[in-house]
Amino acid sequence: MTIHQRGMTMARLADALSYSDLHLGLEKNSEALVYAEKNKDEAAASYAYSCRAVLYVVTGNTAAAQNAVDSAILLAKAAPSFIKGIAWFRKGYVENIKNNPDEALKSWQKALNYLNVEGGPLYQSSIYYLLYGIYAERNDSDKATRYAMLSLKNAVKSHDPGMLIAAWQINGTDYLQRFKERKDSVLLDSAVYAFRQSVMIFRQRRKWVKNQSVVALPALNLADIYMDYYPPWYKDSILNYVNLSLKVSLETGNKTMQANCYDIISKLNRRDGNLDVAEKVLLKEKTVVDSINPANYYLSMNLYQSLAQLKEEQGDKAAALTYYRHYLDFYQKEFDAKQFEIIQQLEAKYQDEKKDKALKLLQQRNTFQKKQTYLYIGIAVIAIVGLLFLFLAYHFQLKYSLQREKLKDEEAGRLLAEQKLIQSQKEQLQKELLAGALQVDHKNELLQNLKEKLLTQASSPSALQLEKIINEEIRMDEGFESIKSEFKDLHPEFFSRLQQKAVQKLTPLDLKYCAYLYMNLSSKQIATLLHVEPKSVRMAKYRLKQKLGLGKEDELDAVIRGLSE
Repeated sequence: MTIHQRGMTMARLADALSYSDLHLGLEKNSEALVYAEKNKDEAAASYAYSCRAVLYVVTGNTAAAQNAVDSAILLAKAAPSFIKGIAWFRKGYVENIKNNPDEALKSWQKALNYLNVEGGPLYQSSIYYLLYGIYAERNDSDKATRYAMLSLKNAVKSHDPGMLIAAWQINGTDYLQRFKERKDSVLLDSAVYAFRQSVMIFRQRRKWVKNQSVVALPALNLADIYMDYYPPWYKDSILNYVNLSLKVSLETGNKTMQANCYDIISKLNRRDGNLDVAEKVLLKEKTVVDSINPANYYLSMNLYQSLAQLKEEQGDKAAALTYYRHYLDFYQKEFDAKQFEIIQQLEAKYQDEKKDKALKLLQQRNTFQKKQTYLYIGIAVIAIVGLLFLFLAYHFQLKYSLQREKLKDEEAGRLLAEQKLIQSQKEQLQKELLAGALQVDHKNELLQNLKEKLLTQASSPSALQLEKIINEEIRMDEGFESIKSEFKDLHPEFFSRLQQKAVQKLTPLDLKYCAYLYMNLSSKQIATLLHVEPKSVRMAKYRLKQKLGLGKEDELDAVIRGLSE
């Protein structure tokens, strides 16, 4: 898995977790952002910010959602088309939540252009789903129907069960709305078929559906249709679908859907004459509605209307009047809320028109100013070209000077390195020369001793032969004397410093020991070269310390090597 794939997977995981644990989803999304930014993966960071915008919308923090989606679009500039499409899709989603449908439409149009790639149909289906909602609210039935069908078409391509359920649901809603307008039973049958498809897909592929609450609405719609348009013996079908919707709503904590389910169950019991059971169900619905925050005035209004009607059927006029007053209170609140929403929409529309007029005026001024600016630009270009030539000349001169200085520095560094190498080779040569000279001294000394012993047996033919060989060997090694002389020329201070350091005169054997120690030979190696016992070497080193005036704490080897520095 590449770094980019890992970043995208982390963001998708955070998005999936948000359906079951919003806090955990935000936490994992933050980890995905940190990982993407650490690895400078702008595409994965853009996708993570796009997902984060939706999480903020769920928490009600639209300002943070807007910042997140702006970051997503900024980071997506150099990203693949798919990432750009997701960023613009989420921007439209946030604009729609902020009740700016026109801005949302512009963003979604850009997103659709980018999402004609692999993996795009799922998001295209989501966009068409949202477009259906906007045009259905505007009572533009033709466009609403068109986008509902496009949502289903792309949902089939995506193979995503959750999106298929949602797409069939809006198609069912569209058929039902057109049935209410035209009273064509074929449209009602089509609505029932679409809602059943939603429920069937959910039951068959439930474990693959991320947002389980998606089936609650089509199941509730089916129960509502059977309640309003089918004979009473469809009671089992009503209970089957309303119980499915209620079960899923309880599992997902969807209180609005729970209240609607209790309302249908209450109506079913009222129709069957079970008024006490109907009242208990409505009171349970009241508990749910009262816990919704912020308050849902529309649900409260319908609830108290149902309670008032129920109490009236039971003959409790006083209770019915009390509930009816509550109904009127919430009716007024709902009316005021709608009025306020309409005022806000009109204000937003006015502001948009005001901005458009200001923009047109600004464009006219810009057209005039452009002509005036062209003259200034021409003069400025001439001046800039002249300055550019001057700058380039200065730049090349400076660059040449810097390169020349750099070459000087490199040459100085190279010479310094060569000097260090020569010095190192010189020191190594000094040690090799000293070793050769000492070896020749030792061999000549040994040969001289053998020669003296052989002189005592001069009459022996073999002795004469050996003496001849020794004389030849000595003549061959006489050249090493010049090597010793060269070593002294290369390092004349070594032996003189030894004599100066010594408190007693050093013998040639002492100097030989010092030379071996300078070469960093061990006592065992020295003993082998001199054909003596290691014990003799240790005694010689002890005598040397005394002759050099060293104390017990002084290291003889270190002192000798220090003399050559």
